[in-house]
Amino acid sequence: MTTTLAAVLAGSIAATGSVAALPVSDEGNPAAAFYDPPEDRVPGAPGSVIQLRPLIDEPALPGAQNYLVLYRSVNMQGRTVPVSGTLAVPEGTPPAGGWPLISWAHGTTGVADMCAPSLDTSDEFPAHDYTSLVRRVQARWIAAGYAVAQTDYQGLGTPGPHGYLIGAAEQRAVTDMARAAREIDPGIGTRWVAMGHSQGGQAAIFTAAQAQRWAPELQLIGSVALAPASHQGIGLQATRVATSVGAATAVGSFTGGATSFLPLIIRGAQTVAAVDPAHFLTARADSMMALADTGCIGQLRRPDEWGGVPAGEVFSPTGDAAALIRVLNENDPSALTFAQPVLVLQGRADTTVPAFATDAMVARQRVSGQPVQYRGYPGADHRGILEASYSDALAWVNARFGR
Repeated sequence: MTTTLAAVLAGSIAATGSVAALPVSDEGNPAAAFYDPPEDRVPGAPGSVIQLRPLIDEPALPGAQNYLVLYRSVNMQGRTVPVSGTLAVPEGTPPAGGWPLISWAHGTTGVADMCAPSLDTSDEFPAHDYTSLVRRVQARWIAAGYAVAQTDYQGLGTPGPHGYLIGAAEQRAVTDMARAAREIDPGIGTRWVAMGHSQGGQAAIFTAAQAQRWAPELQLIGSVALAPASHQGIGLQATRVATSVGAATAVGSFTGGATSFLPLIIRGAQTVAAVDPAHFLTARADSMMALADTGCIGQLRRPDEWGGVPAGEVFSPTGDAAALIRVLNENDPSALTFAQPVLVLQGRADTTVPAFATDAMVARQRVSGQPVQYRGYPGADHRGILEASYSDALAWVNARFGR
């Protein structure tokens, strides 16, 4: 351990009395070594910490003790896997009952390891425009007296594939991040809220449905889903039907212009099912699948990548996408049941997750008697919902914690 890291860690321990017994990574180790631990260090209980490192600069949040964390979770094949993330704990003395915790589920950055939000240390990060916006909102939660943990999700930054939009895998990462947060700092209470945007909004609803069984020692008291992804299977089916009759561009408003997200969706589905894109993509689109393994969403949107593929040239008119559609339908949050309340926040000007898709999701949840509350924001687009809804989200979360 270098002198600098030792000094920073000593300051953390003096301030929180919480991390002395946990394994600390030498700051001289390259980032790849932190994210890819030796195999003999991976086995352990879900949510237990493999190693951590104090954070001073980005992606640290102001007004907090910040840590880069590697912890354990369980993938969809039942194997223990390392997952990375960050934790920010407000400076000062925790309130009675401990710091209230938000376990944050981030929106789409990509499926390549380089797209993990915890790797965002400068403007050079491929998704910095998005992750820096999220951090500004998270800093407001810190200022309001909340600890904020954020998972990178399984396989994003760490070994193995990332289960993009696979709800159970995301839930495990979000919930086990909450467990890891309490192991790092026992000043964090057992009550927590799951909160997520876009991909993370879907994850937050899956967390509402599954987390209490996954981590019964913690008390999930609610979830907040901002612009949650839903109806991906229906959207894909609509696009394929439109392609078969030469009208693919007509469904752009329904699918949210999802062409650039499609390779990520396919890669996610491949983590749980045998999905061969050659069975339903055109030869051109299939040849571009590998771009998802090396670039983030901003790169995929470029005109010379997936962003330049016309909607009518993505799907083969005679292809069979049944395996992919089945995975997407199984991971739609609309049919989930949950005991604790969920707050859904949606920008009405959102063209990535169309408002009417979220309307349909909430309507189905309400018909089945789920405790879901819904608020729309005229003029707010997909990213604008983060700032537009903050005050309402804060009031709702404060009420859940009795603050």
